[in-house]
Amino acid sequence: MENFSDILNIARENIRNNPSLQGRPADEVALQYLGGLKDEVEEVRAEIKEQNSVHLEDELSDIVWDYACVLAQLEHAGYIESAEAVIEHGLTKYSQRAPAFLETSEHMWDVIKTKQKVELKQRHEELYGN
Repeated sequence: MENFSDILNIARENIRNNPSLQGRPADEVALQYLGGLKDEVEEVRAEIKEQNSVHLEDELSDIVWDYACVLAQLEHAGYIESAEAVIEHGLTKYSQRAPAFLETSEHMWDVIKTKQKVELKQRHEELYGN
């Protein structure tokens, strides 16, 4: 996680200081980076082959960059508490789901997801009242 924190800090600096981003609506900037993410996924797909780690890692790093910029922008605009809160949420979410990865039936997966959706709805209602 330390390396991701480093790239996240560079992304935060980019969001705060990049003149081409200043004055633009927050959602527009986030959508720009999400579009970049989508494009990079296609570039990664093209590089998934044996004996190609140099190019594959380069394209994967572009995905990390665009994701870090999305998090930094949404954090900067106050749409999310923090990038770290998103990562922590993901860690909790998938730690809870991990036991289901070993099951051949989808039952445990469905039970866990249903429970998580209820908790998410409750949290949303607590924060926003709807």
